[in-house]
Amino acid sequence: MVLVQVRTPLRPTEDPEKVRRAVLTLWPDAQLQEAAASVEGVSRDVRPLRQRVWELRIIDAVRGKMLHGIQSDGRSLVVRFSKQAALARMVSFPPTPHALGDLEVTVTVEEGDPWPDAEKFVWWFAPETKDGEIVGTVEL
Repeated sequence: MVLVQVRTPLRPTEDPEKVRRAVLTLWPDAQLQEAAASVEGVSRDVRPLRQRVWELRIIDAVRGKMLHGIQSDGRSLVVRFSKQAALARMVSFPPTPHALGDLEVTVTVEEGDPWPDAEKFVWWFAPETKDGEIVGTVEL
């Protein structure tokens, strides 16, 4: 699977356990490391997040954000998720950076992954929909 790197600031007023749970809610297999001012995680499994996006029926919005975040190398994308929403099992993209910080996520398609580039990954993660229903999904 792809490489997912998550980084979020850890403010002095925040409960570190809640920040860790926010990350683990979207990436349950993430290996976390905590520094004095941040929590960082690495995951290879995007299926729990994909499933939650599908359950919430926000596929089109997520696809748009992810496509917009594709980097010039064509193999990675960067998006920001709301840390507070993640703690509540929701998926939200803050319009502006939150004072407590967001989950800054970099997804990298690596050699050997089933997708040739980040755009193909995005279309697998958030496939085309019609009238709210998924059409033409691609499973691994």
